[in-house]
Amino acid sequence: MPATREEIEKVTGDFRESYPAIARALAEMMVRGNALLEEHELLESRVGDRFEAFVFDMLAEYGIAPARFAETLRAFERMRETLDHLEAFP
Repeated sequence: MPATREEIEKVTGDFRESYPAIARALAEMMVRGNALLEEHELLESRVGDRFEAFVFDMLAEYGIAPARFAETLRAFERMRETLDHLEAFP
């Protein structure tokens, strides 16, 4: 049986409450953007470099420290893994 709406809301709600919206959005953008750029063989190119620079420029503009962003990235990945595990339960 897939995860219930309540389980999903608990996991995603905890993430939302723990990190600023801009950090959450940029973390998701970084993960998905890097995957997309890699798929198109652009991650290790000027495009990839400029994408990363954009993310870090936005973080600096909103006062999000790199260490705090790293925490947000780890939490985003944990959240995704947790949701994947919940969805995999019979």
